[in-house]
Amino acid sequence: MNVFIAQYLVHFSNVLMLVSYSVRDILWLRWFAVAAALTNMPYFLLQREVLWPPVLWAGVFTAINLFQIARIYLERRPVVLSDDEQRLYDLGFRSLRPREFISLTLAGEWRDGVAGDKLLTEGQPVASICILISGTPEVRRRGEYLGQLAPGQIIGSSLALTGSPSPFDATLTGPARYMRWPLSSIRTFLDKRPELRVTLQGLVNRDLAEKVERLAGSPSGPQSAGT
Repeated sequence: MNVFIAQYLVHFSNVLMLVSYSVRDILWLRWFAVAAALTNMPYFLLQREVLWPPVLWAGVFTAINLFQIARIYLERRPVVLSDDEQRLYDLGFRSLRPREFISLTLAGEWRDGVAGDKLLTEGQPVASICILISGTPEVRRRGEYLGQLAPGQIIGSSLALTGSPSPFDATLTGPARYMRWPLSSIRTFLDKRPELRVTLQGLVNRDLAEKVERLAGSPSGPQSAGT
């Protein structure tokens, strides 16, 4: 390869860079950037005195782009949910991408409950947010039965937002399986993933609206809108 061919490669390299700026997919952008850097290298290597600084910098940029490309491929691998995760996802998290949902579950913990376990205790502040995938908690205020909560409902969300103590007990009536997020964990998660804050707030708002709708449609108030 002579220096004249290398000069044509410089033009071709710049065309590749222009193409990279026109694509919307970040993966293709990085691949074109790698191709442009590698295509540009012969021009610097074939000079009478090799121009090492641009060669070294092109190598650095290529290595960074290849690393990011590997990360993108890892992030785009199909996500396989367990049976419990799939059930929880179907109940209320379809607005999240599966990988975002997995990140959210990693901030919490799966729990198995038995009859008598309390998810909320009257008069005490909420320490965690829970969502059941099976089982039913009953809601009582001062011993008076108010109703039951269904799987998929967010338990403790509005109380966690206000910081108010729970005005009632939410007690499991039998075996249950649920996801529990300590408030400290969910706050840390949202601080690290602020782009999900609006989406999760939308889920909470929808859950509250559904509770209000159920409460308005039932004179005995079987669903509490304040959880």
